[in-house]
Amino acid sequence: MEKYLIEGLGVPKNRIQTLHGPQIHVPNISTLPSRANIISMLLSLAKNPDINTGDIIVIYYSGHGSSYPFSDYFTDEDSPGTNVSIAGAGSVEVLCPMDRDMLDENGIPIPDISDRELNSILTQVSRSKGHRITVILDSCNSGGATRGVDEHEARRTSPLKRASLKEILVSAHRTMKDFPGYRSVLEVDWNPDMDSHVVLAACREDELAKARRATRDDGTVGFNGIFTESLIGLLKSGTLREGSTYLDLIDALPKFPFQTAVVAGKRKNTRLWDQE
Repeated sequence: MEKYLIEGLGVPKNRIQTLHGPQIHVPNISTLPSRANIISMLLSLAKNPDINTGDIIVIYYSGHGSSYPFSDYFTDEDSPGTNVSIAGAGSVEVLCPMDRDMLDENGIPIPDISDRELNSILTQVSRSKGHRITVILDSCNSGGATRGVDEHEARRTSPLKRASLKEILVSAHRTMKDFPGYRSVLEVDWNPDMDSHVVLAACREDELAKARRATRDDGTVGFNGIFTESLIGLLKSGTLREGSTYLDLIDALPKFPFQTAVVAGKRKNTRLWDQE
């Protein structure tokens, strides 16, 4: 994705911030996709003096996702029939940072990053920099549902055993509670702000986002997300006409029987990237 942004869209390299996971985990390094680094980098977009209001912002995540049942935190009496996640009913979706479930300096397990926390951060960024924000998620949130797929090919992992949904949401609340206009992620009737950004996701909530083994430019072997490969391939192909929308993009992507790319956001029918 970084290569496409630079070579395909002409984005200067110094305008791209990255967090990469190494082959061996080394703690306390600022370039690792730890929970603290991910949250800090996202929040920094709102105050970055090099980003002007109305600039195009692209946020890309490639890694594991998971989900937690809503009942892990709220009771049926609290939320009869409530839908709480952007894509799924009765669950909170999460992105899984590299240091998830490790103990912090206080001996507390490090939690995942909930969709509520991510959405709240995007709201703050949009208030400062405008709504031209595109979020690309090459992960899946189907939790422990393997559906017969080798887990090395699927971008999902199981919910944490030591950190509960309550801890995930409380941690998000601590991070966001002092921001102006913040709506508590602890509220049972919380709903996402879908006006602040457009999100492109690798699959539906009941599917698995798959990856395949590939040799990278540096000679190392890893896994490339099928969604990312398909997305970049389409963008480089010249198939999309000038003025194509996010919906046009999703419709033009290759179709796979095991995963279906989705788009969400009030501006999903606007022009790709600049949302006009």
